[in-house]
Order: sequence, then C-alpha cells, then structure tokens
Amino acid sequence: MRRASRASIVAAVLLLGWAGSAAGDAARPRHPQFGYYELDKILDAFRSRGFVVSGEIRPKTATVSDSADRVVEQVRKLLDSGLPAGDVTVVGASMRAEIALLAPARLQNPEVRFAIPGACLSESVTGVVAEEGEGPSGRLLTVREASDEFTGTCPGWKQDPEGAPSLVVREIVIHTGLHHGFLYRPLPERLSPVVEWVDGASTNQAAEPPK
Repeated sequence: MRRASRASIVAAVLLLGWAGSAAGDAARPRHPQFGYYELDKILDAFRSRGFVVSGEIRPKTATVSDSADRVVEQVRKLLDSGLPAGDVTVVGASMRAEIALLAPARLQNPEVRFAIPGACLSESVTGVVAEEGEGPSGRLLTVREASDEFTGTCPGWKQDPEGAPSLVVREIVIHTGLHHGFLYRPLPERLSPVVEWVDGASTNQAAEPPK
C-alpha cells in the first residue's frame, strides 16, 4: 500500500509562505543572500516520498487570521473525509509559523501534526496564547538551524501546562551553517525530521532540548 493513501501534508500557504499576485500568479521569491526559495523542489521532495501534498498561494489580501482559518477549514475537510487526524500534517516555515501555530489554537485537535521549521517555538506559543486566550493543540515538530540569526538564540522549549497543555513537542536543532537560508532548499537535514514526524516515528517522544 502506498504511503500516500494514509498521510497528507497540508502545505498551502504554510509551506510556500509567500502571497501571490492579484492575478493569482506566484512570483518566485528571491532573497539577496539566500537566493531563490525552491518551493517546487521542496514540494516534490515530499511527493517523492509518497505523501499527498496540498499547496496553494495565499492571496496578498489575506491576513494571518484569514490564512489560519483557511488551514483549519482544509484540515476539517480532510478529517470529515475520513482521514485519521494523526495522518494530517500542517507544515509552516519561518514567518509562516505564526499561521501554523494560530491554526492549531483554533482547531484544538490533539492528534493533528504540525511541523514548523525555522521558528522560535517558546516565543511564538506565548504570543498565540496572548492573542487567542489558549495555546495550540496537537503534535508539533520544530527544526531550527543553529546559525540562523532569527532563531539561533531562541530559548529551548519547556512544556507549559497552563499555556498549551495538549501540545506535544519535539524540538530539533541542526547545524548546516546556512543561517536562515536552510529553509530555501530541500535539504535532507531539514526535510528528514519532518518526514519522520509525518510518518509518526516521533509521536510519543518528549521535547529534545537544543544541542
């Protein structure tokens, strides 16, 4: 049986992150230091491993709140179709982590998985709790790069029963030396932990402190 029959990655705006033009076309994002964001290759890397990937461009007019509601809607449709909650994974990288964390706070399903590379979880969850009145729920993986100037000094995750009691976390720190650019291409160091997370290999593992 192909793995695609039981696992879905809801990528949408969360994986690609950038908004499309008014006409609905996606400009290929290019960073002056890190180069082009290789979205197609990242999506293909997941597809090549047998996963069903859903992706779409976020309209420029969509707010973070609108985008989070859209993700919640997508997840609920998958669940209503009969897909087990544990086989649905939402992937959101870098600044799209705000959407990827807001969605589980509104969804409140402890079995749905979330993978958020390039985000400081300890700081982001605090912001979500302050905004929503409750923390995100689910099984969450974060992959941070030690040289990333945005998250390199991020405090390691510590479980907060009051802020996010139904959030199960695994935190991984990698060392590619690529700074924030590690998000721009389908590096095995970045994607392999996410694939394992989607597969459920890390479901019951406790949070891993930064190395």
